[in-house]
Amino acid sequence: MHEYAIASEIWTAVLAAARRRGGGRVRAVTLELGALNLIEEEQLRFWLQALAERDGSPDLAMRATTLPARVLCGQCGAESETAAPAGEPDHFLLVAPRCPRCGSAEVSVVGGRELRVVSAEVEVHNGDC
Repeated sequence: MHEYAIASEIWTAVLAAARRRGGGRVRAVTLELGALNLIEEEQLRFWLQALAERDGSPDLAMRATTLPARVLCGQCGAESETAAPAGEPDHFLLVAPRCPRCGSAEVSVVGGRELRVVSAEVEVHNGDC
């Protein structure tokens, strides 16, 4: 259920930015979601659309790009994208990440936890009735 809290924070930020710029109805929100952030994209979409509808922005479109997990190896120095072993979910990497280059477990996760609002499409009020 943490998707509701995340959606609420995103929606609050998008509405505040739209209002500062004289905007009206929000038509779309574009996000970047890290593969390791444990956010269910469809649940996030549901809650964003529900909040948007409540606040007068029906039919909100949410676009999301998933950013891959990245690790920095303390053994060989490589920074690279990585994925969980076959059959394991992406968040497996939070428990047992390995360097895809040398196989070392001496790695730091340096990417894949992002959550960014990239853009929002907002109708602009032109002052006419």
